[in-house]
Amino acid sequence: AAAGAIAAPNVLRRAWAAESLKVSSYGGYFEDSLVSYVYPSFTKDTGIEVESVSQQGGMGWFTVLETSMDAGNPPVDVTMSGGQGPRRMGQLFAPLDEAKIPNLGNVPEFLLHRKDDGAVDAVPVLAWYTTFVTNSDMYPEAPTSWADAWDPRFLDQLGWGGEAESSYLIDIVAATYFGGRAIMESREGLMQCMEKAIELKDNVKLWYRDEGQFQAQLQSGELNGGQYYHDVTQVMILDGFPMRSTFPKEGGVIDFGSWCLLTSSDKADAAYEFINYCIDPATQSEITRNMWTAPVVPRALTNLTDEEFNLAASDIPPIVPYYDVYVKDGDWIAEKWQELLTGS
Repeated sequence: AAAGAIAAPNVLRRAWAAESLKVSSYGGYFEDSLVSYVYPSFTKDTGIEVESVSQQGGMGWFTVLETSMDAGNPPVDVTMSGGQGPRRMGQLFAPLDEAKIPNLGNVPEFLLHRKDDGAVDAVPVLAWYTTFVTNSDMYPEAPTSWADAWDPRFLDQLGWGGEAESSYLIDIVAATYFGGRAIMESREGLMQCMEKAIELKDNVKLWYRDEGQFQAQLQSGELNGGQYYHDVTQVMILDGFPMRSTFPKEGGVIDFGSWCLLTSSDKADAAYEFINYCIDPATQSEITRNMWTAPVVPRALTNLTDEEFNLAASDIPPIVPYYDVYVKDGDWIAEKWQELLTGS
């Protein structure tokens, strides 16, 4: 995507804004893009310098943070987290004063995480979808539902995330066949979903853990469909591959990265400015243009064109993973799913 200067939201420049703010995000493309497209404009608008820190994926990063905080030497003020971070390690994250984040009202409630007392402690800044991807040459007619993945016409043609607790296949089954997430509230219901999911076994040739392997097989024509990232599929299409990304009627599966303020930080005021800036509709529009991640504010508040929006998102309400279930029963889910996959 072409680089562009972020349109400046209304952020009041503060006298104290010369202090720097340490912010961590997933390393690689995510961090590089934020450093290029977000932090400089924020600094220009507020005077607050941002020091970028790379963080590893997964829960290991939060163990590093906890150890550093206990030692009195936290590496950052604000960190990025996925859906499970505040649910597993919520003691690290400060409750946020919503009055100091006026743009918070732009963010749908279902994307926020709240502590048990109702206080917000994780504010989403960018989102991404997995959708039903198919080879448009092999399958000229696009699927309309996740249920189409169970159709015999896809025999031995699909790739799917191999770990039920991270591919969110259970959430897809619950939304498609059982009317929503309520069935996931018991282990009996989770087993029903997994037993339905394993019926995909004849159609799924590759239960992948390496996303690059799946992408390579899509591009070579060895596989002709499956669950994959909407934005990456758009890149394949632009590169000339006959791929199609479909948001099924039940919705694509959304996942997102959120900003969290560590309880150890003494720069809460700067952090509030930063979080508020990132969820301003103007900033959200530019993040989507440059990173091809979905906006976390309603489309109507952005200035994205149809083409720009569709490269990253959809107006169809998403399937939101039931993160609490994976925190509570993730190990059990992983064990039972592997038993079903291996037939043991």
